[in-house]
Amino acid sequence: MRSILKIAGLALAGALMAGPVSAQQPPPPPQAWQPQPAKFGFVVGGALEFGGDDVATVLFTNGDTQDVKAGQGLGVDAGVYYRFAESPFSVRGTIGFKFVTTQAENADINMRRIPLQLVGSYHLDNGARLGIGVVRHNGIKFDADGIGDNLDFDDATGYTIEAGWKWVLLSYTGMDYTDEFGQEYSADNFGVKMVMEF
Repeated sequence: MRSILKIAGLALAGALMAGPVSAQQPPPPPQAWQPQPAKFGFVVGGALEFGGDDVATVLFTNGDTQDVKAGQGLGVDAGVYYRFAESPFSVRGTIGFKFVTTQAENADINMRRIPLQLVGSYHLDNGARLGIGVVRHNGIKFDADGIGDNLDFDDATGYTIEAGWKWVLLSYTGMDYTDEFGQEYSADNFGVKMVMEF
């Protein structure tokens, strides 16, 4: 009898010892959310933009033509940005230079302007971002290099919206130019931007 009780006791002890090993381990506690500090830094970028009304049409000797559009150009800019503490929002301000030229070999026909931008952005956890802001173009000039008439434009203010992932963005800018004779041109454009924050 004692042998039976001893065997039963050993079996019970073995079951109790084996139980915790075979039981499923509880999941680790979730990591506490770490508040993100505010961040201030520098930003540099570039953009390639297309669209707008024709400001001029260049005629080549071979019969080809090329239009210079009000919203077209290659731009570079630099400035500063601020990411708010414990927030998905940031704001950046930049100043840049936007330029478009033609394929003419015997003349430097171009259009140039100095863009100022103030853009607020919302950052998603997966790296996507959305932004909206105000844009102002100063020093807007069309230079025909003596082949045609030069044109000066009033400074112009418009808006921009953008969406993208990390440092690559697609943008749309709405803006109108008015030349020295009072004629208006749409400078609306679509663009591809690079925005790198340090």
